[in-house]
Amino acid sequence: MTTDEVVSELVRDLKPVSPLPAPSVRAWTWGAIVAVAGSAAAAVFGLRPDLAHAATTLNFQAHTTSLLLATALASGAALLLAIPGERLARARQLAPIAAAGGWIAWLMVELGFAVGRSPAAWTIDFGWGCVGKAMTIAAVPGVALLLMVGRGAPVEVRRAVTFAALASAGVGALGVELTCPKTDAMHLLIWHAGPMVALPVVAAVAGAPLFVWWLRRRQAARS
Repeated sequence: MTTDEVVSELVRDLKPVSPLPAPSVRAWTWGAIVAVAGSAAAAVFGLRPDLAHAATTLNFQAHTTSLLLATALASGAALLLAIPGERLARARQLAPIAAAGGWIAWLMVELGFAVGRSPAAWTIDFGWGCVGKAMTIAAVPGVALLLMVGRGAPVEVRRAVTFAALASAGVGALGVELTCPKTDAMHLLIWHAGPMVALPVVAAVAGAPLFVWWLRRRQAARS
């Protein structure tokens, strides 16, 4: 059998596919989904009553800037990795992690100052409601981003899923930042930043195999 015959045999049963839009176009589409989901979350949970004042403080500005940057960089990395054969440079891999880490580092500095003023700053309150709120806010954007990644053919599936989870967790953390009135650093570190760390880890360990299984099931259903 000649090479041309082998190629013909391989492609005979393939169905035509539409090319993916550019990563920037898909990023704007996902941003629109985030905006709609965020508006719905604000309507359901309500904005924090001191939001107007909080927005003028350096801490709030540092939190939201770091989270916006981490979310944008992580979603961009996930969408880029959805392109067949695309790989990320080391700098682009580290940038979302650095942005999220910058937020956590800022919170740790806040905690250090708070402990210096009062040892009671070490007290851990009950904040599972914030975790549930963050996961709820992140759910729709997270599923949408995974579906957008799944439309492509990512080679580095684990990284693509992990960055998608980091971006989704960033949306959840931003949502909680806008709806939770608590400002003590220990609460923010445990109940706001905790899901931001846990979700990508869970995605890398358990989410990636499930994502591969879903891709295979979808491919089998199409063939």
